[in-house]
Amino acid sequence: MEDKQIRETRQRLMAKYEELMRSINRNRLAAEQISVEKTEDDSDLARINHNKDILYHQNESDFHRLRFIEEALKALDRGQYGDCVRCGEDIDDKRLIAVPWANLCIRCQEEAEKAQTFSDLVLAGPEEEMDL
Repeated sequence: MEDKQIRETRQRLMAKYEELMRSINRNRLAAEQISVEKTEDDSDLARINHNKDILYHQNESDFHRLRFIEEALKALDRGQYGDCVRCGEDIDDKRLIAVPWANLCIRCQEEAEKAQTFSDLVLAGPEEEMDL
């Protein structure tokens, strides 16, 4: 990777990192505002809990992506950016442009997603027959 590409990639990763940090801070402030809302109305309580859940999942997603960005920056520093962490092959440039923090090539990403889907199905277990 050329120096210019490294600089541009680092800038894209850092811009996304900063965007995610702003999002996390906004969500944290919103969560604090929700926490001070007091009500005894069931529909308001349901709305408040729903909003808290949304903010929680958004923050989890943002933190997860931050970790990927941090790993991509480390890989950039080590000269391993763009290498699939699973098979070692090069990650396609188009994929890295679309998802600069990608650490798996398309093939390995698809395999990982299939394995996760299978794992989720196994954890859910077979449906039990209902007695009628």
